[in-house]
Amino acid sequence: MSLKANYSSQKAAVLEIKSAQGGDTIKFPAFLTSFTNSFTSNWSEEQVYGRIDPIGTFQGTKRSINIGFDIIAYDEGGAKKNITAINAISAMLYPSYSDVGTGNFQTSVGEDDVISVTSGNALVLSKAPLVEIKFGNLLQDGSGKDNFLLGWIGTWSANPVLDMGMYTPSPGVFYPKVYNATLDFTPQHRGDLAFNSNSKTKAKFPYDGG
Repeated sequence: MSLKANYSSQKAAVLEIKSAQGGDTIKFPAFLTSFTNSFTSNWSEEQVYGRIDPIGTFQGTKRSINIGFDIIAYDEGGAKKNITAINAISAMLYPSYSDVGTGNFQTSVGEDDVISVTSGNALVLSKAPLVEIKFGNLLQDGSGKDNFLLGWIGTWSANPVLDMGMYTPSPGVFYPKVYNATLDFTPQHRGDLAFNSNSKTKAKFPYDGG
């Protein structure tokens, strides 16, 4: 299912967030308020006696992305769509479970005593809450066929801007006109980013400069 948050008909870049568990695709307009893309190269250091500089052993490189954007409603219907889209992203932070039914499980207590426990509906984690994100050439995976960048959302927040007001179609029902949203994202790159890659691949990472 694809959910498109409310925005004007003007052509604009779109931030897309897709559940890798096989669910919703959310699309927001490019009302970005912040965008950071950080790379941290991790090394373990060993200081050897008599050596001025430590000996470094490479551990890995971590990439962290933080995005801030406004979610704007131009009418009451758009505000409802925005809430639906925000709910969908919130749900993407939870994993999928498989129902393995009921069963009896035995737990040993001491050497001879055995306690038999009858379970209710048992749920087993089946899929982690991975997502895929894309925003033009600034946030994409050049190695993927659809250019979505795989990873997970660490923190997701969408807070109403109270000064902008709300739609209140009935008592006790509120649809904020504007949300301030932020999310941080840790990518899992699916392609080869090493220096032995061909020049075309390197030119496209991370901002598709080739």
